[in-house]
Amino acid sequence: MAATLQHTHAFRRPFTASGNKQIRIAAVSKTRLQAAFQPGAEQQQARSLVDSATADAGLSRRQLMQAAAGLLAAAGLAVPVQPARALLDTPAGYTTRVDKLDGYSFVYPEQWAPVTSSGNDIFLRNPFNVDQNLFVDISSPSSSRYASVEDLGSPDAAAARILDKYLNKEFMSTRIGIRREGNIVSAASRKADDGRVYYDIEVRMASYASRSPYVATQGEVMRDYGIEWDRRFLTTLGVANKRLYELRMQTGSSTYEQDKPVLDLIRDSFRVVEVEE
Repeated sequence: MAATLQHTHAFRRPFTASGNKQIRIAAVSKTRLQAAFQPGAEQQQARSLVDSATADAGLSRRQLMQAAAGLLAAAGLAVPVQPARALLDTPAGYTTRVDKLDGYSFVYPEQWAPVTSSGNDIFLRNPFNVDQNLFVDISSPSSSRYASVEDLGSPDAAAARILDKYLNKEFMSTRIGIRREGNIVSAASRKADDGRVYYDIEVRMASYASRSPYVATQGEVMRDYGIEWDRRFLTTLGVANKRLYELRMQTGSSTYEQDKPVLDLIRDSFRVVEVEE
């Protein structure tokens, strides 16, 4: 299944503090810096101190926290790692994918394998079902300025655009004797526990091919045709960082009912988050 939204994956160098900036960072007490990594009553106060230190050092909070972690480790102080909520809620038999650079996460069956040649941000497939896979596509930050997924219009309007894209771009065929059909199965809006609105869209697509190699019209195709494939395409849309995120899954229509619990779990776990620069 081809991706259509332009995707960028920027390379980001690790931050290294040096010179006066490192001296300024060191001026923040180790106890306070350590507290900034901890949950609890002192966290907000500590992070306020970190924010003021970022202004003095000319750094972003993200850079200061990375440098502070290194200083604390060098001083022999523990820097606790706080697992993401999704990690705490990962069901048995599933793995959590957390992309901190691009700002999204979801869970997926642990036996699903990555496909590194797809060109997508992440592409996973079920090695036991060739029709079943998923990927995440993210719009380019230079060409999108989304405030909310509702900028797309209603769920029905977003679904209509997806169906049009499938019929007239992704699955359009110029082969003689081929016909593609599709319909919107469902389109809904939901507010997740992160307070964001997501659109869940399901489309059914089928491809038909004529049994005769000499047909000239679509009417002849449909009088004597055979089905090539019949699939369900599930898309979840979310917005963060002014970008549109698409979690896209597919499976065969013949196995959809038995696959649905897994696909629903993946879909419901999908979250997008703001990324601190």
